[in-house]
Amino acid sequence: MATVVTMDVYSGRPNPVWRLSDQEESALNERLSSLSRLTDQRPSGIVGGLGYRGFTVARHDPTSDAIGQFRIHESIVDRGVGLPNLVDNAEAESFLLNAFRGQLPADVYEHAVASLTGTRNFRLSELAAPCPTCHAADAPAYNPSAWNIPSVQPNNNCYNYANDNATNTFAQPGRAHGKQASVLDCAHVEPAAAADGLVAAANFTANLAAGAGWYVALVIWPGTDYHWYRQDKVGCWSHKPGQTAVRDIDNAGNKIVDPKTCNRGPYTVFCDYMVTKRGLTIS
Repeated sequence: MATVVTMDVYSGRPNPVWRLSDQEESALNERLSSLSRLTDQRPSGIVGGLGYRGFTVARHDPTSDAIGQFRIHESIVDRGVGLPNLVDNAEAESFLLNAFRGQLPADVYEHAVASLTGTRNFRLSELAAPCPTCHAADAPAYNPSAWNIPSVQPNNNCYNYANDNATNTFAQPGRAHGKQASVLDCAHVEPAAAADGLVAAANFTANLAAGAGWYVALVIWPGTDYHWYRQDKVGCWSHKPGQTAVRDIDNAGNKIVDPKTCNRGPYTVFCDYMVTKRGLTIS
């Protein structure tokens, strides 16, 4: 039985993936043997958002070619992909995290440790703010159901979603035009997106006529990853953290009235607003 573990932590770049040794697989099985399965106890996508979101475990039986998958995390439910979730498993999470500590960047490991030891909250914030006016005639409608299905959700990231273009390639800024960023900071990722045809904007208050596109925003987890938001027709913003479900709330459970000021977890650097439009090539 081959067991492959994916740490669900990035939004723009692909997640870290490892294959367990026989010894590690046995140790994980011991920790999972007494855990219960999550049925329908927690609202989908409310907790998790940007940053550490647990692990996905895929097991391949070579005798039958069968592949079974499940998630290990106490605080996020992504029913779009339909993977069963396990609860009360902080020990299993810690085991996997420590098993691969040496293969993770120090800041990613420290962030995950802080997430595991912090308080996990399953309630939406009661804070509410009115959505700003949307000035883009072409702004997409907020329709998460089109993205949160098994054939789409795991194969498209925040950049796909911001551009409203499901390429199923986990698109990277600039890759389609040979300009993919080699450094994960504003000075490199923004020009990579510009190579795809996105244009920097001072804010999101200027009118964009039909055919001129809609507003998106770029933020950075310094040196580690990037993330994109998009403004929808309702005026508030939405996003798709990596392979997880589309959502219209930030890491605090609040509606996103401005990605520059919302709770973005470890994505602490706000780069810029930009304008994208239909017909751009991304890959």
